[in-house]
Amino acid sequence: MEQAVVVLQTEGSEALVRGRRATACGSCAGKSSCGTLGSWFERFAEMRVSNPLHARPGDEVTIEVPDGEFLRAALRLYGAPMLGFFAAGFAVRALAMSMRLPNAELLAALAALGGLAGVFLWLRQTDRERMSGARIIRIRSHAVSIPVVSQG
Repeated sequence: MEQAVVVLQTEGSEALVRGRRATACGSCAGKSSCGTLGSWFERFAEMRVSNPLHARPGDEVTIEVPDGEFLRAALRLYGAPMLGFFAAGFAVRALAMSMRLPNAELLAALAALGGLAGVFLWLRQTDRERMSGARIIRIRSHAVSIPVVSQG
């Protein structure tokens, strides 16, 4: 998949880019007036990508994201939290039941929420903004630099 984005900053061989989030509604004629999935707000995403063309901050570029990366991202963002939720809930429930603790269901529910939050925090720390395999493939336009004139 290709997407137009703007380079925010560069560091070494990588660039931090920002663009509109792609949605399944991308080609729908009514997407601007639709409220589905909270589209009342314009959604942006920032991520680090490979910068082999040495784009500079402010440049409008096209990035290419491998199709398999979307599946991996979906598993990280949906599958891992669900696994943390159920694993923590079932483990604490089993432990509470074996120890004959009162309110085993409440403890399991709280543990499940804690497992969910823990996985989200872990994902945030380990996979901050990097989308592996994504790279800049074309510079659409360079940033316009306006000379600064000092008054004095």
